[in-house]
Amino acid sequence: QGTRDFGPKEMAIRERAFKAIISCFKRHGAEVIDTPVFELKETLTGKYGEDSKLIYDLKDQGGELLSLRYDL
Repeated sequence: QGTRDFGPKEMAIRERAFKAIISCFKRHGAEVIDTPVFELKETLTGKYGEDSKLIYDLKDQGGELLSLRYDL
């Protein structure tokens, strides 16, 4: 349950990998964006419609309904 945590050693490896990937993409004209992993369900259904095959529903500990986009 929950999300995964990465320790300092793992983060150093991830940061080096992401830096190399981002650098390569930028050399070829790509731009960096950042999107939220979790969104309120009402926000996400407004973007993708009601198609439940595109989103995964989650409830936080407070009972609020969140969703995860299919591409994440």
